[in-house]
Amino acid sequence: MKRARKSAVVYWLIPARAERELFCSIIRILSEELDAPLFEPHLTLFPVSQDRQVARKRLQEVDASSLSLSIRDVQFSAAFTKTIFVRFRPSAALNRLVSVMQRGAREPLRKISDPHLSLCYKKLPMKSKRELVSAIKLPLREVAFDCVKAMVCPMPTRTSDEVKAWQVIGRKTLLD
Repeated sequence: MKRARKSAVVYWLIPARAERELFCSIIRILSEELDAPLFEPHLTLFPVSQDRQVARKRLQEVDASSLSLSIRDVQFSAAFTKTIFVRFRPSAALNRLVSVMQRGAREPLRKISDPHLSLCYKKLPMKSKRELVSAIKLPLREVAFDCVKAMVCPMPTRTSDEVKAWQVIGRKTLLD
């Protein structure tokens, strides 16, 4: 008998419209070419141990400004959730947002050590990942983020079906 996967509420930082549209296009192309799952571009902030109602309420209490992150490079890894991804430089503004949200959620304070936005979730040979990364040339150096979402996600996410199971439970637009 198959055991039910554990789910968690996870907060995501969402790119602003222009950047979101660019990343959606890249994700869609990779999804079509590689038979990989489609997903919304996001930077994972942290999971919480709260139920959906509490997480939704905490999300609405967030009082923070939009922020921009500098792109470091495009990389790949062996991890399913970091198959191909855009890596950002660490940011004091990002760490402030995360600490404010973690305090509000009564979660332990942890900085984001490797801020990134995934472009593809797929088990691929290293050679294929290397070729894809070398072909991706982003036309920007910074990415603006203006929204936080609360999601329910299987933890850990390891398959396309689990990506398809992600559910939005709340969103909050960040101040300009």
